[in-house]
Order: sequence, then C-alpha cells, then structure tokens
Amino acid sequence: MIDGRALLMLCIGTPMVLAAQQASFTTGGGVARVDQLTSGPIGTLAADVRYNPGPLAFHLTGSTINHQNLGSTNRVRSDLMLGGRFTDWTVSAGPVYEMASGVRDPRRAAWSANVRVDREIGRFTIGASAAEGMSRPDNQRLSFGRRSARAGVSIGPVEVQGRYDLLITRDSVLRDDVFFDPGEQVASSSDSPFRPRTRQFEDLALRLSVATAGFDVHGTIAWRSGDDIVSQAWWRVEAALPVSNAATMVLSTARQPADPVLNQRGSRAMTLGLKLALADEGRERLAPRVEVSRESATLVRVIFVLPGGDSARVMGEMTGWRPVELEPLGRGRFAGWFLAPGGTYRINVSLDNGPWIAPPGMPRVEDGFGGLVGLLEL
Repeated sequence: MIDGRALLMLCIGTPMVLAAQQASFTTGGGVARVDQLTSGPIGTLAADVRYNPGPLAFHLTGSTINHQNLGSTNRVRSDLMLGGRFTDWTVSAGPVYEMASGVRDPRRAAWSANVRVDREIGRFTIGASAAEGMSRPDNQRLSFGRRSARAGVSIGPVEVQGRYDLLITRDSVLRDDVFFDPGEQVASSSDSPFRPRTRQFEDLALRLSVATAGFDVHGTIAWRSGDDIVSQAWWRVEAALPVSNAATMVLSTARQPADPVLNQRGSRAMTLGLKLALADEGRERLAPRVEVSRESATLVRVIFVLPGGDSARVMGEMTGWRPVELEPLGRGRFAGWFLAPGGTYRINVSLDNGPWIAPPGMPRVEDGFGGLVGLLEL
C-alpha cells in the first residue's frame, strides 16, 4: 500500500522521469554480507534519474539487491528541490521521500523537508543543510532531524571534501520503573508507561573524487559514533571506466552503516556492474567536444560542439555564474571569448534557452543540487 505522501511524489515524479534529461541503469553482481546474517552472492539493479526544468531539480534513485537464499533489500529516494543561484551563493529547498525494505524486514518510509545552502570561494566550497522529517518504523512514530556542514576544494580533476553529519531521532520507550505482574490486576492510570527518548548519531567523513576523460574514482571513509551504538568506521569506493558512449563498467566496495531512521541493517558488499546511460547522460567523453585556444595568459577562446540548437549560452566559474551568449559558427559549433587564467572551471550550457546541462564531451561532477556540471580545462 502506497501512502498519500508517496503517491504525491509519484504523481509529480512520473512525468519528470518520462522527460528525464539524465538517466542511467546499472546491473551487476557480487558478494555481500548483511549484519547479523550470513554472506553470499548477490545480484543488483539500480536506476538514477535527474530532471532540471528551470529552477526545479528532480532526482530519483532506486536499487534492489537480491541476496541468494536470504531475500532482497530495496531502497528508493526521491527529492524535488527548488533552487536559485545568487552570485557565488546557491540555495535550494524541497521535500524528500525515502523508502526501504531489508532482508526479511518490512517496508519502512520517511518524509522530510530539506534546506541547503552552499557558497563557492574560488576553488573552495562551503555548505550547510538541515532537514526535519517523520517516519514510523515498527508502527511507532519517530521524528528526526538532520544537520550537515561541509567544506571542499577542487584542484583540477580532483575534489576533496570534509563533512560532518548529525542525525537526531526522537521516539518513545518503556519507562525504567514500569513492570507488569501477570497475577496482579493493573490499575488504570493517566500516567503513560512510556517516556520520550532522544538519540544522536554523528558521522565524520572525508570524500575524494577524481573525474577525468578516461575514468572516475569516488571514495568516502567515515567514522560513526552515537547513543546506544558501537562506534565504527564505514566506507565506500567506486571506480567507473567508460567502455563506449553509453556504457560504463563500475566496480565498487562498501561498508554501509545501519540506518536508524528506516531501521535498516548495515552491510558489506563488493560488486562489479555495467552502467547504461540514457537521455542526456550518454558518455561522449571518449570524443571530447570542446576546443580551447589561448590567446594570452588571461584571454581564451572556447568553441563548444552542441548539435541540435540554433543558439547557446554558457555560465560557470569563469563567468561568475552569469549567463553569456555564445557566437554561432554553424554546424552545431558555438564560440566565446573569456578572461580566465589557466585552470579547471565548472560550467553548464543551455541550448535554445532550454535547461542548463553539463556540456557533452567533458568530465562531470555533481553540483550539489541533484544535477551535474562539466569540468572545462583552460
């Protein structure tokens, strides 16, 4: 049974999925161990869909993992964020819906409202976010809050980010002074046998990303501590190697911690899969589609190959994130002059005043708002 809030997100998200600008599906296999259960072979299937109509950003991810002789784990996350950019500040806010079911565990869902603020200062980025939401694990009402702070630096194709995440859960448990005697009649009382409980869980994480025209590597290592749990390290490493314009081999290994909100067990896994890109996300990185000619130490001419449009605009770090009209050269080629010293710049392009996308033929990284930006080397 789908609850009303999930149905609302489904009604909003379905047309966006059908019109997705970026979509990919990944299938593969490997070995995994779910905490407190046995290990064994697994089969995986995952999907990632992104759509950015104007200031809105829709992002849907889903995965299912079939554990041989154990069952399956399933997870879905969907968010619809309204964002805006103000010089070097970016702000976004919107609802997030999450659903998960574990091996031999029932489905659980959570709904939250999220706000995120980021600022770019040259090659450095800083940001913070906050969320408040509700969930009902095991038919018990649970409210939760998430707080996050992050700081990162980009050096060419390398990005390093430090992150602090705080999760606060609020529910109720049986009072310590309450017990029941089966042989004694229980007198009615207006006092509740339950007491409120608040717990906190903290994650300190370091993330390293390398995005080049030949491969991508993303790695995260973190330490979790909190109330009523044993502190532990967790990690995730993923390497992606394009094998064609639309296919990428993906190797990943991870130690995932338990999820207190959706009441999911932690796990370990190692998988090898094939990612198939659809819509705009097709991997044209094997044949770069941008030409750069430097006239001086600060003046550079860039030609973008963007077939299918009559006009094009670009905005990014080299334009102060202000849209700049490009000169049409014919046959899908557009040129622009920029005052920019040598380095790597994050940019997006727009064809015929359409949505902003990462340019074809460039390495891409996440922009922090559910979309992607291209990395232009000047």
